[in-house]
Amino acid sequence: MTTNDPDPKANPHGFAETSRDFLSYLDRFMDALEHRDLDTLIAEAGGPASVAAIAVDLVGGFCDAGPLASDRVAAIVEPVGTAFSHAYARGVRHFAILRDAHVPGAPEFDSFPPHCLAGSDESQLVPGRTGQPWAHGALDIPKNSLSAWVDDGPFRPWVMDIVARGVTTIIVTGDCTDLCVFHTAMGIRLWANATNRNVRIIVPTSLVDTYDLPVDFAVTIGAVPHDGDLLNATFLYHLRLNGIEAILSITVPD
Repeated sequence: MTTNDPDPKANPHGFAETSRDFLSYLDRFMDALEHRDLDTLIAEAGGPASVAAIAVDLVGGFCDAGPLASDRVAAIVEPVGTAFSHAYARGVRHFAILRDAHVPGAPEFDSFPPHCLAGSDESQLVPGRTGQPWAHGALDIPKNSLSAWVDDGPFRPWVMDIVARGVTTIIVTGDCTDLCVFHTAMGIRLWANATNRNVRIIVPTSLVDTYDLPVDFAVTIGAVPHDGDLLNATFLYHLRLNGIEAILSITVPD
């Protein structure tokens, strides 16, 4: 532990006690999230041409290879692919795939171990999704930071264009809820707010997740702890606080 790291056993601010009511509220917030029917969401948007869907960082480096691979993240790959396939079957055609694809020595590696180098298998969409129809025509967007919105790439112009052409609802999925998903959804939300555009942004809880790194283990390896369950819930709540709709899942009629 370096001199700047907190004592993992200390509790000088007493958050465990002072935040008890909020944590209970957060628990109830998560429990109250509702399923939403895909056909209803499409109808509310104004039809399939008015819906877009984004998959954030469903790449090898966060699912099955490299220092940041997580079983929690890998578990959402199939549900995202299934949801997008159902949307495609109903006529949705606006899809984007955002992928970490870092240059060597990227500044982000000061915060996270080197991962998802551009051109590596870690930076590619996980196998099994590339063959799905929705992925064939999706805009493929490599990014060198947590936020494709601030990257000098095609994501921001793509969002502006599809909204100008009538997209009213954008579904954001992927990982990590508190990192790339948060910055993706918030980039769109802040732009829409600043330009007085009514854009509905939906984040289904069942289609996002983040990694878990317990305090005791993190301290032993000199890493920053990361409570996956708590941070996942906290950032879903934070998205809701900023006008982004958190739901439990997107259901499809039998």
